[in-house]
Amino acid sequence: MKKHRDLITVLKSKNMRITPARRALVQYLLDNKSVQIPLKDIQDFITTKVEGVNRSSIYRNLEVLKKLDIIQELNLPKKGKCFQYIFDKEVHHFYICKSCGKANRGNKQLFEKIENALKDVHGFSKANLSLVFYGLCEKCSKK
Repeated sequence: MKKHRDLITVLKSKNMRITPARRALVQYLLDNKSVQIPLKDIQDFITTKVEGVNRSSIYRNLEVLKKLDIIQELNLPKKGKCFQYIFDKEVHHFYICKSCGKANRGNKQLFEKIENALKDVHGFSKANLSLVFYGLCEKCSKK
């Protein structure tokens, strides 16, 4: 499991400056790595911890962390844009109900089947799958 200093090392290895806002953001993501964090909660936290940080700076930092596969962006019904820590997790796939907004973590065996199909059909191997499926959960589809 990655710790704050490990993620800071990853950022430094990509020649990124470790600003106070970036450091606070990494710690907040690690402290909340088992939940989907709404964008507003991230903004509120960073602006209270680091003086003078604007919204565009927060967005840029989130984009950088997405490109490095440290976080995943989810668009949750009724919650909006949320972020999930995925850096050291084996499976980071979700299926999300478009009606009630419930987000569930994907099943590892299902995604192994998808990876095998990618290899068989397209010759694509060692995929780092990160998927989000939107549909209706069993409860909502019965309504």
